[in-house]
Amino acid sequence: MKEYTRKVQSFLERRRDERQAESMSMASQGVHKFLGIKKNKLKELFKTIFKTYPLPQYDETKEIIRELFSMEEREYLYFGIALFARRKKLWQKIDIVFIENMLLSRPEWDTTEYISSNIIFPFYEKYPSITSKFLDIWSASKNPWLKASTIIFQRTCKEKTDTVLLQKYITENISTDNDIVNKAIWTALRNYSKCNHKWVLNFIIQNSVNMSQKTKQEAIKWIDNKRLIN
Repeated sequence: MKEYTRKVQSFLERRRDERQAESMSMASQGVHKFLGIKKNKLKELFKTIFKTYPLPQYDETKEIIRELFSMEEREYLYFGIALFARRKKLWQKIDIVFIENMLLSRPEWDTTEYISSNIIFPFYEKYPSITSKFLDIWSASKNPWLKASTIIFQRTCKEKTDTVLLQKYITENISTDNDIVNKAIWTALRNYSKCNHKWVLNFIIQNSVNMSQKTKQEAIKWIDNKRLIN
């Protein structure tokens, strides 16, 4: 184990809360294990780690992330993602392959969402050409997690969302019966509806025949709650 990994593990282990960890595991229906650190607290702890311990050399970073991803508790995966996002100034084009491996190594909704918005979108901004090629490949793949990442990678863009890309990746996967992909579709549409509800409503009307009923209901939930449907 790398020295930096040991330091991170020691730091977070000291904040372990067994009672909270059990509650968090139960919330995941026993699928995941946790240290028991809530996400709002975890974000502050990550900041402290980055201030306390010098960042590892970039050529060690990927191996450290692999070590973190091999640990059972989800908090270590979250830190691995945060660590890679922290090094975005040093990202190279070839790192898109490593990002793909991150998506596939421990695929769940939480990590896919985190990687998509905190790594894939910044990588797209830095290297749009190579990222676009991979997004197209992921969208056409049979893997639901790769498909989902193409749909939600602009999740935090708000008014800056590229609707051409949003429409492209949703439309390519809109007829799916896969729950993960459908969740990505309604998540992306609901998020963007807070910026441009008319675009979302128009998109749903035009594609209604191909969308599942649940996807449509979830996509317009924010719009409906705000009573913006005439």
